[in-house]
Amino acid sequence: MNQREWSAINYTLPREPSRARVSIWRKLKKIGAISIQQSMWILPLSDENYNLLNDIKDEVSRNGGEAFVMTISTDEDGEKRIINKFNAARDEEYGELLEQCEEFFKEIDKETARKNFTFAEIEENEEELNKLKQWYEKIAARDSFGSPLQEKAESMLAKCADILDGFCDKVYEFNEKA
Repeated sequence: MNQREWSAINYTLPREPSRARVSIWRKLKKIGAISIQQSMWILPLSDENYNLLNDIKDEVSRNGGEAFVMTISTDEDGEKRIINKFNAARDEEYGELLEQCEEFFKEIDKETARKNFTFAEIEENEEELNKLKQWYEKIAARDSFGSPLQEKAESMLAKCADILDGFCDKVYEFNEKA
């Protein structure tokens, strides 16, 4: 039987203070773990992922909880279901990024319509594009299974850069005439 192995953490925490539960949840989300059952989170098996979950286990203990980090294996059906959960989680993140790319396009369109061709506007939009790129890199780093939206997000970021380049050209042209 062909099996895939996973790093897993199962934990319990006291109900109060709730900040401990929120902190653990945020850390698990940040490293790309997915929940497969209540308080059971998994990542693809690797030394790095196993160590990350052990760090979270230590935080659970410091907050009065109990945690177990383990290696588990699944059959092909379980593997497919888990990979689908990973891809759905990344698609949700990429979807939010795509929404922000659309907002970026609207902002450039708005400033172009207003003829707000200033260097300050370029800086503001460059900063926003850099935030979008950094956000993409974080999502891509935890996209272990090639989420269906990854390519679209990458393409939209390239389009954001192209649109900003076009806006920069307009700012340059406008200021050269002035």
